[in-house]
Amino acid sequence: MEGKWILTVHTFMGDMASKCDYKVDGETLTGTVEDAGNGAVAQIENGTFKDGAFDYEITIKTAVGEMTNHLSGKLEGDRLVGKSVNPMGEFECDGVRA
Repeated sequence: MEGKWILTVHTFMGDMASKCDYKVDGETLTGTVEDAGNGAVAQIENGTFKDGAFDYEITIKTAVGEMTNHLSGKLEGDRLVGKSVNPMGEFECDGVRA
């Protein structure tokens, strides 16, 4: 999972892509997520990566204020598959290596 990814969250407002730079140290996942739409960058918080499964939170600035997203899922080869949960709802997401 370590490295650069493009993660797309599929929302009712359309697809929202982010540039992710993941770092893995043991079972700890860290790094940054950059919103491709507005360029806001967030640090990964409470990140874990174990047995191919990832789980982390980011707090990112949006047009309506800060929003915390909880992302989780699994690594499937060179693809990420999971979900993003935030105050607007729960959405499927997927990622490909950048």
